[in-house]
Amino acid sequence: MRIRGINPSQALLAIALLVALCWNLAYGAELRGVDVRSGPTGTSAELRLDARAEYKVIPLGNPDRLVVDLPGTRLRSGLTLPPGQGIVKAVRSGQPVAGTTRIVFDLSNATVATPPRIEDGPDGVRLVLQWPGDGEGDPIARIAAQAAPAVAAPAAGSTPTPAAPVDPAPASNDATTRLIESMRQQTATAAAPSVTTEPASASANPPAPGAPPVQTPAVAAAPVATRPEPAATPAPSTRAPAPPVMTSAMRPLVIAIDPGHGGQDPGAIGPAGTYEKHIVLAISRELARQINATPGMRAHLIRDNDAYVELPQRARRARQARADMFVSIHADAALNRAAYGSSVYTLSTRGASSQQARWLADRENNADLVGGVRLERDTLSSVLLDLAQSGHMKASQDAAEHVLTGLRALGKTHKPNVEYANFAVLRNADMPAMLVETGFISNPEEEQRLRDPAHQRRIATAVLDGINAFFTNQPPPGTLYAARAAAAAQQAGGSP
Repeated sequence: MRIRGINPSQALLAIALLVALCWNLAYGAELRGVDVRSGPTGTSAELRLDARAEYKVIPLGNPDRLVVDLPGTRLRSGLTLPPGQGIVKAVRSGQPVAGTTRIVFDLSNATVATPPRIEDGPDGVRLVLQWPGDGEGDPIARIAAQAAPAVAAPAAGSTPTPAAPVDPAPASNDATTRLIESMRQQTATAAAPSVTTEPASASANPPAPGAPPVQTPAVAAAPVATRPEPAATPAPSTRAPAPPVMTSAMRPLVIAIDPGHGGQDPGAIGPAGTYEKHIVLAISRELARQINATPGMRAHLIRDNDAYVELPQRARRARQARADMFVSIHADAALNRAAYGSSVYTLSTRGASSQQARWLADRENNADLVGGVRLERDTLSSVLLDLAQSGHMKASQDAAEHVLTGLRALGKTHKPNVEYANFAVLRNADMPAMLVETGFISNPEEEQRLRDPAHQRRIATAVLDGINAFFTNQPPPGTLYAARAAAAAQQAGGSP
């Protein structure tokens, strides 16, 4: 019997496999941390990795769990898992097979997570999971629900009648109206002067001399009142009409939000290595969340991941979404590291308002060169540019003024007025359009603020305040804002 020897190619293959296994064990991805957050839009979890890695998400029931397997990823030594928040009751780790790290999220119910996504950042890679819709409800809606009339139980032996679906909007509006009316009454009561009751003998009209005494019916002595009784609640016919609510006959105002740069174009880079493309995407997502939570508005993100979109294509995507406004979000940079403050820019085809505005437009316009796209102006762009030079230019200026006013609430702005220059990203916008520089990422202190989620929320709120003020003053027909304006005019001037 002959024993067959191992040929050299088989030996080399075995050695290569062994080396690859050792390499994966030694240099595979590392799970550096797990974060869980809960807010008004739901619960989110982030798995922070030092490099891209394979992953597999497995939903399980009885009990409800979401399992994330990370083949070839090791758990950082001493890593502490976070406590549960929102829908996540607890977070556990394990190792189903050698070389695979498992993270288990124990859930309080069977809410389905949105598709996971990978986000690249200056400090590594994040695997993001989200469970929508488990945040706290609207407080006014809760008050309306508490004030809803009780439904009597059906009599024994009778067939219960299915209840018609109830629209929560009227109840919410009614609750808001009652709260405002109650506050008005309390204010009026507190402001009223003290009133005392004069005794009967101090009557202003004493009886004439010799006249028979006036017989006064006996009544129980009433306590002296020091304040008037609060006014009775007005009858429904005299109560202020409820504000208009969104109906199916109205269309939402669509706000196109354009996070600048993305993909192979990082934008400006801060002293600590922060990429502009990541900061503006985070701010844009928060702005979209706040817009979608505003009645009568809907957000449309031009990009919702780390991908590059050509400059002309950004406004085209806004037009396809039938947007009423286009807002491009950026973070400024300057050679002077002390420069700080936000700015708002609009389109101008006849020069720039300042040298800095011209320099900024040139820098932003070169983004397509970084992205590998040749800048061209087609016939459609020329036609839309002519439109922008007329009505949309004035509307853009008005809208930008409102947004700049909102940003002033965060502190001193970089420029006191709206600036303008020939921005390529705004050229094809056939709607009010602006470019918002949220701050200087080149300033070390402002870079840290821009990275702070709380500051990002404040920026988004300031921009939304400006958008809301603009459309309140200039409401497009067929929208909730137009219905509010009509109701206010009718209430101020009576029936038309």
